[in-house]
Amino acid sequence: MPAQAVMVLTTIRNPSLLEGYRANFAAHGHLEQIRVFVVPDRKTPGTVFARCAALRKRGLKVECPRLDEQESFLCRIGFPPELIPYNSDNRRNVGYLMALEAPSDFLISIDDDNHCPGGEDFFQAHAVVCGERVKSRVVEATSGWLNICDLLDLEPSLPVYPRGFPFSARHRPSQIQEAEREVRVRINAGLWLQEPDLDGITWLAAPVRARSFKGASVILGSQTWTPVNTQNTALHREVIPSYYFLRMGYALAGMVIDRYGDIFSGYFSQACVRHCGDSVRAGAPVATHVRNSHNYLRDLTQELACIWVLEDLLPWLKEQRLDGKTYSDAYLSLSHLLEQQVARFTGFIWTDPTRDYFHSVAQHMREWVRACHHLN
Repeated sequence: MPAQAVMVLTTIRNPSLLEGYRANFAAHGHLEQIRVFVVPDRKTPGTVFARCAALRKRGLKVECPRLDEQESFLCRIGFPPELIPYNSDNRRNVGYLMALEAPSDFLISIDDDNHCPGGEDFFQAHAVVCGERVKSRVVEATSGWLNICDLLDLEPSLPVYPRGFPFSARHRPSQIQEAEREVRVRINAGLWLQEPDLDGITWLAAPVRARSFKGASVILGSQTWTPVNTQNTALHREVIPSYYFLRMGYALAGMVIDRYGDIFSGYFSQACVRHCGDSVRAGAPVATHVRNSHNYLRDLTQELACIWVLEDLLPWLKEQRLDGKTYSDAYLSLSHLLEQQVARFTGFIWTDPTRDYFHSVAQHMREWVRACHHLN
């Protein structure tokens, strides 16, 4: 039976970009294999519901659950609705849980400014996460970190790094080594043309444009990591219990955090992928990122505390040995390890509010797994 997928996005704008996805799915014969959840928020205009209704008439199976329907769904599956705040991109968690309930094989997550590529088969490129174990070319970076922006032709040609890439690993020598190994891909991180996913510091200091994809996707070896976000990213349904999007909006060392909920979730899920003996791929399909309006100074302010936290968290995370045979078990194991470790970190960022935040994160991770168990 052909693979089935659910695509999830949140928006407070008219999702005209879905026209391009509908056309792409139709052109490549996937309209019957894809279901779309547009997750509205309190600021979402009524035109979004009208657009979705019009697309349904043209063959795209798209749903836009009202706020009361979202609340009822969360209550039914046992996930506390108050853990998914309104007026936040955290609402995408509703769509991820709905994807797990749907008869789907994999999830595709996009942002509402990630436009579908023209000629590329978007669905099929992401369906790599449903494949079996096969011999493939795997890359290892001697630094332990792969800069996926190196897979893009940039203008100007500057050394830039994706949002969430640790600063301690930037601008350091690293050699890429290749080998043939038997792997099973369970996360696929698609890239972005035009405006790549960079952090506020980079947009202020070294803005670039991505002109093209160099054309070769890469599978990360077991010792090599890279940020995984929610923009043009796919994962097998068994990975969803490890892909909880962290709540933002908390004050860490006096700095209110935002814009890194997906970065934390991507790293935590990546740890579970590795524990389960699976792999992460980066490259195709490549979306066109027509970036929504941003104030990069504000972005920098909101990202800075998260950047500091990751400088300590990532070296620790890479060394962890999780427990369990499933993604759910591994994620639960990680939640307990995280809860224990935050008391040991030192430095100005590790205030009592920061530790309290990660204690609540660990609790939310366990609530997430309980809800996923209910759905499965």
